[in-house]
Amino acid sequence: MNKLSFLVTVLLGISIQLSAQLKQDSLNVDTAVTLLLLPPSGLYNYTSVSLNNPFNEQLRPGATNRFLVDFDYYANSNSVPTSIAYAMLFKNEVKNEWKDRAAKRMQKGLKFEDFMNTGLTYKHYFKKWDGTLMVDYHHRQMRIIRGSKDAFELLFYGNARFEDKTADLSNITFVNHIYNQVAVAIEKKVIYPKYQMEYGVRGAFLQAINDQEIRTGNTTIYTAPDGEYIDLKYDLTFNTGREGATNFLQVNGAGASGDFHLAVLNNDKWRIAADLFDVGYMHFRKTPVNYTGAKSIHFQGIVLPNLLNFSAQTFDTLKIEDTLRSYLPGKSTNQYGVFMPFTAQVVFSKPLLSNRLVLNVGLMYRYLPQYYVYGFAKINYFIKPDMVFSASAGAGGYSLFNLGAEFSKSWKYFDFTVGSSNLIGLMAPTHFPGASVYLRLGTSF
Repeated sequence: MNKLSFLVTVLLGISIQLSAQLKQDSLNVDTAVTLLLLPPSGLYNYTSVSLNNPFNEQLRPGATNRFLVDFDYYANSNSVPTSIAYAMLFKNEVKNEWKDRAAKRMQKGLKFEDFMNTGLTYKHYFKKWDGTLMVDYHHRQMRIIRGSKDAFELLFYGNARFEDKTADLSNITFVNHIYNQVAVAIEKKVIYPKYQMEYGVRGAFLQAINDQEIRTGNTTIYTAPDGEYIDLKYDLTFNTGREGATNFLQVNGAGASGDFHLAVLNNDKWRIAADLFDVGYMHFRKTPVNYTGAKSIHFQGIVLPNLLNFSAQTFDTLKIEDTLRSYLPGKSTNQYGVFMPFTAQVVFSKPLLSNRLVLNVGLMYRYLPQYYVYGFAKINYFIKPDMVFSASAGAGGYSLFNLGAEFSKSWKYFDFTVGSSNLIGLMAPTHFPGASVYLRLGTSF
């Protein structure tokens, strides 16, 4: 199934979520409210494996206003230990044992993605039209890396191990998006005698801060015996909007995105929900820099810069003669745009054990190169009506296998959630790829 047909299927299908009908709790939730298939406080992250879903929670029954502070970070990879990602992010040493462990685990190639999302949200419930208005600001960062095993080894070990061999650097993708998001959303429920429908839509303005995209086509490097010469064949495209926003109000790169939510609830028996996030586009019109080229080079003696600090000025700082400079990619300042990596999710939820336990099973897809559908299961156990412990397991996407845990607690006016969808990589970052942690603090009144 190609990416377009998958998206159409998700939009036509309805995903599945559920919350349990519970007895009246310390929040004085009446029977009519609990029949709406929400947890007693309506605040639990009971269907997703992260907090990125803006429609994932409801206002506490009886409340009309809510303020929320949230933080969510995850990293997924099929082979690279989390410690390497941390070291590169904070410019620390990448130890040899970490590199060796990644190279040994890597089979067909490298896949890595990470995403950070943090911000503030305000919600208000309008009784007159029985709907909720949401306004939020979030700072977001995402990195996507895909490449061959040869590319990883060349970057971290150099070309000595490729003596009299050809390293394949084709189909490399490196993406770095850093931007602010200001959004407005509405959510509405329609109640029928035997079921409910939930509708939600969210529109956002994107203020670009920093952006780089590197992609290669047919690219190889041959290293002659004893390093006498190197034959390089490359097909490279590099776009960057590094200057970004120099202050909070400046817009050097801008865009828009949308989120969509649809759910069906069959009283206290099941819930199905489908969500589509981050369908958007960003355009860079001020001071962009582009490098493009497709050439073959035979050379003996050129000093390359530190590729770990690759930037728009990298090619300008090469100390080479004019004859060799002509082999480098051509530089331009053309405007360019990027489509944001959207996410589609489908979840089915079912209450068990007299509504003390809720089982959720879901599928998630992200619009990334060579991304496989991510499947997950999550169990929520209500220790008390206002206290929930959750455990999750998932596999697919850019990851191998993830185990997660989550704890939520609410009081009359305050609540918090802390959790991780990848405890293995979080607890042992030097040995396992991926990590995740999320936190939410909220107040309703």
